[in-house]
Amino acid sequence: MGHRWLLSAVKSNRAPTGYLDLNNCKLSKNISDLPADNRTYRISFNENFSYDPDDGSITTIMNILYQQTRNLGGTPVLMSRPATIILTSKPQRESITYQVVMTHNEKTMMQLYECPWDKAVFLWKPKGSLFN
Repeated sequence: MGHRWLLSAVKSNRAPTGYLDLNNCKLSKNISDLPADNRTYRISFNENFSYDPDDGSITTIMNILYQQTRNLGGTPVLMSRPATIILTSKPQRESITYQVVMTHNEKTMMQLYECPWDKAVFLWKPKGSLFN
């Protein structure tokens, strides 16, 4: 999988979905007090995506909930924080960028990951897709 195949799928209206393993990504920018994340997340290129013909980049935006359990007065409580994920793929790049942006307690936090196509990005073509 790589940018060329993703572009072919998007152009033929066959945008794939899959998952991304942050354990195999490099944290390249961290504007927060959060440690690097190493979890695995679902990704989709069929929600809010755009193609820029000038530079050939494909960007998709996904809204998710980060969920964690916190102990409040001895009782475990499931907490959810909304986050925006921005995935960008560019030609001639061996990686895809995964940017997480969230606001909490009037602070905006951002982390940017570089994820190699061959180790961290796993996409499935939809049924009936013609791209390989």
